[in-house]
Amino acid sequence: MRLSPLCTATALLCLPAVSAGAIDIVIDYSYDTNGFFSTSTADGLAARATLEQAASDFSALLTDSFSAISTPDDFASSVFSGIVTWNWNATFTNPATGGSVSLSNPDIGADQYIIYAGGRSISGSTLGIGGSGGFSWSTGGNGGGFTSGEIDQINAITDAFSDDVENREESSGFAAWGGSITFDTDAATNWHFGLDDPSSGEDDFYSVAVHELGHALGLGGSSEWNALINFGNGTFTGANAVTEYGGPIALDPPDGAHWASGIMSNVFGNGPSQEAAMDPDITEGTRKLFTDLDVAALDDIGWDIDYSFRFLDDSDTPDLNGDGFVGIEDLDILLANWGTAAGSPAGGDANGDGWVDSLDLAIVQGAWGDGTPPSGLVPEPGSLALLALGGLVLGRRRRR
Repeated sequence: MRLSPLCTATALLCLPAVSAGAIDIVIDYSYDTNGFFSTSTADGLAARATLEQAASDFSALLTDSFSAISTPDDFASSVFSGIVTWNWNATFTNPATGGSVSLSNPDIGADQYIIYAGGRSISGSTLGIGGSGGFSWSTGGNGGGFTSGEIDQINAITDAFSDDVENREESSGFAAWGGSITFDTDAATNWHFGLDDPSSGEDDFYSVAVHELGHALGLGGSSEWNALINFGNGTFTGANAVTEYGGPIALDPPDGAHWASGIMSNVFGNGPSQEAAMDPDITEGTRKLFTDLDVAALDDIGWDIDYSFRFLDDSDTPDLNGDGFVGIEDLDILLANWGTAAGSPAGGDANGDGWVDSLDLAIVQGAWGDGTPPSGLVPEPGSLALLALGGLVLGRRRRR
């Protein structure tokens, strides 16, 4: 099995995601000219659904309130001949070509964070690239005159406009209009687009999506991230991350855009231990959810966090195999995945909290025998308890 670099972070720069928090991450496919997310293919539809799930997860995690960005109307003096205009440009990497895009005066809604998504062939074994967007703004005019009162109005408009573009009216921390992400289209990349766990030899799209969205949200390339790097020894020194990890966190050389390879943390919410989502690579056939360390870094660069949220959370699903009956086959799935990070009922995660443990066992046991049984014998609840106890000795294991 190969280790595939998740991405190359860039310091650049539809369908709405369902948002349970203040931020609404909106995925825009208008630059997906290579058809990676095509609605006419099964893979394209599956890729969209999974990316939008990842975006929805971040929308629920992040509770900031961002101002809208809208270019002011031209201001004309009511007394003299003066006219003032305002303009701004959003810049980002075209996900389909790798070139630079500059959009003139786009309207960004309040709390919206726009991410342009697409696919292209990426050299080497890199699976994705992500980064936050850039911007510029300016004022212009015809050189005419204004009254002193009109000058005050113009200055107030300019101050408010610049605050919207530069800071989204946030007093501190990372705040931008959005960014872009791209995914590899090479035939050598064997994408697993589902929300269930990947199989051996597959590159898990959800894992790469949350990693690239992390970059688009400022991890690994923003000025706020860079301000927390000790470049002398190549470590990240954000207070929340240091507290979570127990000391400064080693970064991947040379640019410090990722945790060092193999940095470990717990799945967000004190789940099982795994490699942090923002380290530079992933093993084929595995899923990596955002960890406590990754979320702490988002907090460090200025995002407001809902610490009660869980990635890939869902309502309880005791019927793990989806056959309409809760029985021995569901128990087999749970025990086979005991102690692992999982993103779906098919991986044993009955309560959708990101890992398989006694909480999932309780859900299966509580619904034991519900539904219409398939042909064959069904063990009684007492047998379930014995089987469960036998499964517990398996302990925790990670799939590589």
